[in-house]
Amino acid sequence: MAKKFKPDVVTWDLVDANEPPPWADRTFHKLNFLSEGDSWFTMAGIPTSNLLFQMRFPVSTMIVNCAMPGDTIKHMSQIANNQGLLRGLSEQNGERWDLILLSGGGNDLIDAAGSILIDPSRRSAIKMPSPKDYCDQNELDGLITRIQKGYRRIVDLRDKPNAPSKDVPIVVHTYDFPTPNDSPARFFGVGLLGPWLYKAFTSEQIPEQDWVALSDFLFKRLAKGLLALDGQLPNFHVVDTRGTIKRAKIGSRGESGDWLNEIHPNSRGYAKLA
Repeated sequence: MAKKFKPDVVTWDLVDANEPPPWADRTFHKLNFLSEGDSWFTMAGIPTSNLLFQMRFPVSTMIVNCAMPGDTIKHMSQIANNQGLLRGLSEQNGERWDLILLSGGGNDLIDAAGSILIDPSRRSAIKMPSPKDYCDQNELDGLITRIQKGYRRIVDLRDKPNAPSKDVPIVVHTYDFPTPNDSPARFFGVGLLGPWLYKAFTSEQIPEQDWVALSDFLFKRLAKGLLALDGQLPNFHVVDTRGTIKRAKIGSRGESGDWLNEIHPNSRGYAKLA
């Protein structure tokens, strides 16, 4: 069996040190990636696991991660304007990376769920015939367009004249299907962040029997919007991860299936996705 290497996932602070340790020195690695994204990429935050840690490569690889602690709910507009990402792609301070990894859009969706869902007073009935009937389609379409614009902005930054990483491949991912549950991100057993979908669905009086179908409808719509970019943007690749991990059981209030909480996979789930 061929040897697989865990990546050295590091921050700019380590890379910028006067004497960076070997694991933060690009000359010690065969491949060097730049990454930025939401809580699926964040380091030293809540949750403590992420997708980058579970990746494996055939040669030694360093990933300079711009995602910072506390980026649990990080929107695409913030990702596209992250100073670390801007620096990494700039003509003045950037470098030529072997690959750019991005994770974004999922947090925009869950944070906007309350705006997308139609208020029960404006619905023709509490229980609607199909998942899309619970949604304001203009709000949902507008959200997807904003997410796409964020990715387009990053591609434009990458491909500026004289940019060091012009035409370097960008890889992004869709999101597997979460289950709306009262399962927040926890620290030492204390719920600190979330839940997200659960709050929106209960607030808008969505019947519980429709929660999974509605959540899946929203994440399928997001995936469709992301996958559309694969054929529109140069050297931009979308990995469709839907259906990869075991979903959490409805009603779970903690770790379930391959999910640590409502919107984050556990280490096993991230390993499957990687």
